[in-house]
Amino acid sequence: MDKNRTLNPPLPESSPEASGSAPTTGAFPATAPYRPSGSAWKSALALLLVGGTLTACGRLGARAKYRGPFGRYEATHLLRRAAARGNADEADNLASMGLERAVDAVLDTPDLPTEQEPAYFDDANYVHEWVNHWLTTQTPLAERLTLFWHGHFTTEASKTGAWNTYHKINKLRELGLSSFRDLLYMIAEDPAMLIYLDNDDSTKEHPNENWARELMELFTLGEGHYTEKDIQEIARAFTGWRVSYEDGHHYFLFYGEVHDFEPKTILGQRVHNTFNPLFEGYEVLDILLAKDQTYRFIAGKLLRYFFHPEPTQEMVNVGADVLKGGTVRDFLKWLFMHPDFYAEETRNALVKSPLEYAVGLLYAAGKREVPMDSDLSYWLRARLDQDPYNPPDVSGWPLANTDWLPDASLLQRLKFIDFATQPPDSGPPPGPIDYSVFMDGAVNPLSLVAPEAQLL
Repeated sequence: MDKNRTLNPPLPESSPEASGSAPTTGAFPATAPYRPSGSAWKSALALLLVGGTLTACGRLGARAKYRGPFGRYEATHLLRRAAARGNADEADNLASMGLERAVDAVLDTPDLPTEQEPAYFDDANYVHEWVNHWLTTQTPLAERLTLFWHGHFTTEASKTGAWNTYHKINKLRELGLSSFRDLLYMIAEDPAMLIYLDNDDSTKEHPNENWARELMELFTLGEGHYTEKDIQEIARAFTGWRVSYEDGHHYFLFYGEVHDFEPKTILGQRVHNTFNPLFEGYEVLDILLAKDQTYRFIAGKLLRYFFHPEPTQEMVNVGADVLKGGTVRDFLKWLFMHPDFYAEETRNALVKSPLEYAVGLLYAAGKREVPMDSDLSYWLRARLDQDPYNPPDVSGWPLANTDWLPDASLLQRLKFIDFATQPPDSGPPPGPIDYSVFMDGAVNPLSLVAPEAQLL
């Protein structure tokens, strides 16, 4: 949403408009605080996630639209799942808009920060930079989506350099809601990716296969949909795709002298461009983009990240059709208006990553900026076990599931509550203290020891 846009104040909760069509259950913040039992964490989480694979998709059809009430309760779910942060006033604003306008507002054009020069990162902490933007942006969905794409198109700053990864993240933020074609073309030319997967060293004499393999296995088709010969041929097609270094920046540059000019055959299609060999790489991308399997693979990952750990194949297939024929924004609008998105078995069915947990808790505690000299980076990297600029390997992070919650990490998350909810050194926090979006039923930090605090 535009920074200068002023949303209408929330309607009275008793009005039909505020609740979607008719009054729903009682005011959401009035829900009694959760009182944890003595059950083990794992058992509680298992019960919360017990919904399993959704079967409702066939009930109303995967293209059906949600027709139920859209009040604070439903808007809270949308806000938490889309943005990983929020408060009751923001949920009320969304509810007052009605479902479609609320979804359009959530999917507004990303708020892009001013890109800093490489020298900025000599002292400043790039983790704080991202967290502070997420805490203040008018388009927080763009940040959660950027985290998804960064985990999908993985690079590690420890190899590529912090600024190259920072620049890649900014481009993912800018293009995150566009077509998958735009994203794939961008990442193929991205200096961080070319360095990370060693294509910068690939020559006709010694083609490097890292980019070719991950392009198909992790970025488009998924395992089992290509051969080793396809990997070898794609590696040859991308020889010469390298980086140059000028004025403190890395840039994509094609070096024709190291390109393999011989014909290639990729997934049964001939690729050979003697007039402009650079375009052989683009032809490879277009071959992959023409495959239905590419969109099934991406739609499945997006659904596991925004919807449910085990979406039905019908949902995956319909989502793939939406994605292939349109944009990521179209896909998310279809999902956020689908009846199964608001089903009870979908609510609280995902697990927050450490970064999402930290941002959501800081925001709920009224924080809108974390000082650069704070211990936030240490908490995320060393204690909560997620360095946002250094995924664990080329496959990225877990997709919003219980892999994030080994016993040691759960304990550290509970300890982080004290760090996040400490009042500022002087004066009240700049934002309202409101935990109701961070966790259903939460009224104060003591509520956050409940298992639900870990869930989206």
